Amino acid sequence: MPRWAKLLIGLAAALLAGWLYYGPHGGGARFVDALQQRADLRLSVPDVRGVGVTARMQREPLARLAILSGRADTYQREGMGSFPGINERIRTIPGMGGIRWQGEQGDRVLPLIAETLLLAAAAWLIGLGIGWLLFGRRKRQSFLGDEEFEP
Repeated sequence: MPRWAKLLIGLAAALLAGWLYYGPHGGGARFVDALQQRADLRLSVPDVRGVGVTARMQREPLARLAILSGRADTYQREGMGSFPGINERIRTIPGMGGIRWQGEQGDRVLPLIAETLLLAAAAWLIGLGIGWLLFGRRKRQSFLGDEEFEP
């Protein structure tokens, strides 16, 4: 089997594993559900609860994007000085990709399946590089003939 075919089979296996975790195994939906719970928790603090802002995560396609809606003015959205606004409270959730207010332009994020497949491909490339460094280099040949050079 040619070397490039083996490499493509390895890449396909890594991408398949990423897709299986994201889709049929339900990892993507669980991750977005956890982000939704954290966003709801951040919006339930007394400083924000009275404003009536709600957050929902983008579901079609699944993404790490919180879509905010409610009647918040610029001060409440952006904050001032040491007082964080709603935008900053949601952006600082670990794993959150971005925010957008309903009906407005906001952060652009990749769909979660694209992020998962890119990370799987990056992990495959890192593994390929480590394998090449450890096992793939040929021994240096002596300039006198076919004998291996021993330092």
